[in-house]
Amino acid sequence: MQTLTSCLFNPLHLFTQTFESFKESTPTMQLDDILKVIGEFGPYQKRIYFLLCLPILFVSMFDILNAYLMYNPTHVCATIASPFQIKEISSDYSDKSSSVNPDQYEYGECSVTIGNNSSNTTLNACSSWSYDKTVFTSTYVSEYNLVCDHALTAAYIQVVMHSGSMTGSFVEGFLLDRFGRKLALCGGITLAMVVGTCAAFSPNIYVFTVLGYIQSLFCSFVFSAAFVLGLELVGPSKRRWAGILVNFFYSAGLMLLSGFGYAIRDWQYIQIACSLPLALFIFYWWIIPESPRWLISQGRYKEAHAIIRTIAKYNKCEDKLFLNQLTDDDDEEPERFKIWHLFSSWSNIVRCVIIWVNWMVIYITYFGFSLNAANLSGNFYLNHLLAGLVEFPANAVAFVLLDRIGRKKLFILGMVIGGLCLLLTGVFEHFWPVEIISISFAMVGKFGITIGYAVVYVWSAELFPTGLRSTGLGLGCMFGDLGYIFAPYVLQLTRRVPGYGRVLPLFLFAVLALGVSFLTLLLPETTMESLPETMQIHPEKFESPKDSSQRRISGDKLTVEESLL
Repeated sequence: MQTLTSCLFNPLHLFTQTFESFKESTPTMQLDDILKVIGEFGPYQKRIYFLLCLPILFVSMFDILNAYLMYNPTHVCATIASPFQIKEISSDYSDKSSSVNPDQYEYGECSVTIGNNSSNTTLNACSSWSYDKTVFTSTYVSEYNLVCDHALTAAYIQVVMHSGSMTGSFVEGFLLDRFGRKLALCGGITLAMVVGTCAAFSPNIYVFTVLGYIQSLFCSFVFSAAFVLGLELVGPSKRRWAGILVNFFYSAGLMLLSGFGYAIRDWQYIQIACSLPLALFIFYWWIIPESPRWLISQGRYKEAHAIIRTIAKYNKCEDKLFLNQLTDDDDEEPERFKIWHLFSSWSNIVRCVIIWVNWMVIYITYFGFSLNAANLSGNFYLNHLLAGLVEFPANAVAFVLLDRIGRKKLFILGMVIGGLCLLLTGVFEHFWPVEIISISFAMVGKFGITIGYAVVYVWSAELFPTGLRSTGLGLGCMFGDLGYIFAPYVLQLTRRVPGYGRVLPLFLFAVLALGVSFLTLLLPETTMESLPETMQIHPEKFESPKDSSQRRISGDKLTVEESLL
């Protein structure tokens, strides 16, 4: 990359002379102002953005892969265990040694009742099971018999595995802000591919769970790095493109997974099919640039200049480029942030808490719905296909309305639609179980939740300055992953609570979605504002009105960057 960028701008001495001559007379500009000149979303950014979105196809699969691997098929006892012996039972009643008439066996999911009448019966616990293979020929649940008394083991595995994503969300912000977006992206892709493929051959539950944890950890690096890098390469008027278009690839990955599941139907081969193709993206290290915005925040201006020149060359705007407008590292030390700067005032704390609660609710409703698809009426694969397909119009609506009505109104609208429709889905599933009506309301609910899911990424990224953007976004993802971790336990209500258990998760998701929509009213709007480079660029986001007025009274002067906004 260094060789490429040096070849793109040969007369380096001319650039140096030009820089020195204009340094005193030309005011400092932000990167957003430079991008407005050389192209906010030109051919170069579009090419890089498309490449960044391709790994998201597989990251989205990992997010709901447990809905396939941990699918609980219909099952009945194949063997009964007693304190004295294990008796084989088959559907043709071939056990001739039994003194009990075969007609007296009553098969259940977790036990077999043996006896002549209700007053003389014996309940025998199952030691092995026969599984229905209509949906899957083999799942992790059926291979390791994670049913009945061991049913919660499947939930524990999912919790531990997705805890890797939560750990990654906590760590990734620091890593992305400390070591850059590119290293996290390429390293995450490579390690997720290796670990995910090895997980398919794990010898036992413990190895599989640990490998799943590690894979989830690195997949979170991939998504956050790709999202932040794509967002930071474009100008302010095109950020909705960068923030929303990635979701179309995410949704396409969900649909692709339903195709993989339908065609393969074996958990090991599905795991391999979702992991091994990541090897195609290892070469990204040589073609994906580092974020120039991050380089500037780290004081690495020469590297940022080289990337900006590359953007200008491919966008055919070299003649319009004046790199002297960027701050030089010889003149000033870049402002560096620590995580505690997010909590520098009560106003900051309240807003951070609200946005992170939004993340938690978004994740528990969005992924809880996906994991709950098996409990809805209709075909398993068709439900997942429709759930992915409905996200395309949802993302399209988010794209069109994101700048027109603003982030806040659009987020609230999506969550209210999602909450109401999920509530109606539960009502119809329980009282009037008409398949077409239930599925229709469920998909409209997923439509609304997807709008909120699309908006929260863009909105969160715009609330934090460059030096803390990945940290703030990573902490948001961490709280979101905490919501995801609760989802498998919520879904256990379908088996643990009689009567309303099947629809109780839907009611809970609906209440959470409606509740968070009102909480969001306290957050600021960020539509069409430049990405903040310092904590003071958008004082209304990081200071209370009292703090802001005191800053003005104290005589603090606005920086050139602030005045340009």
